[in-house]
Amino acid sequence: MFGLGLSRTGTRSLTRALRTLGLDVRHYPADRGTWDTLMRGDARFPVLDHCDGIADITCVPYYEELDQAWAGSKYILTVRDEESWLRSCQFHWARPVESKRGKGQEYPELQRFLRAAVYACLEFDEDRFRRVYRRHVDSVRRYFADREEDLLVLDIAAGEGYERLAPFLGLPIPDEPFPHQGRRPAPVGDPQ
Repeated sequence: MFGLGLSRTGTRSLTRALRTLGLDVRHYPADRGTWDTLMRGDARFPVLDHCDGIADITCVPYYEELDQAWAGSKYILTVRDEESWLRSCQFHWARPVESKRGKGQEYPELQRFLRAAVYACLEFDEDRFRRVYRRHVDSVRRYFADREEDLLVLDIAAGEGYERLAPFLGLPIPDEPFPHQGRRPAPVGDPQ
């Protein structure tokens, strides 16, 4: 299972929801094996040897390679209102790239690499981000156009949740609310 949404489109909420459904999905893995895989570009992430999937920007530049390497997988493209997404990105990108604590994590370098690979820049640029968002969503939809059973487009910020996600994965809908509901509000200008 792969979450193909750009950062700030609900990928963390998606990961939490997938865990609630019983899947071990990693959000934005930042370990040495992930770094090595990104450098090779072969989509053979070692973390997938012992979990069910990954989500967030790690997958974005490599969804076609992931599809070839992991045949039969399911893909979820999280989307969100473009203006809201841009505001959230601007807030998020204003924070400096910081080291993630933990053994063996190459987070600052990995984050810089992925930002450059996806956005062709390291700083927030509204026009560029808008183009990247539109191009990515369009490209993923075109790639999976004849395979509707393999791709779910999910707008978590608009309230879509388990009622669409669980049936797509062939799992029962849980009784609890989707992870984005009831959460502490994001800071002003940073709607998750």
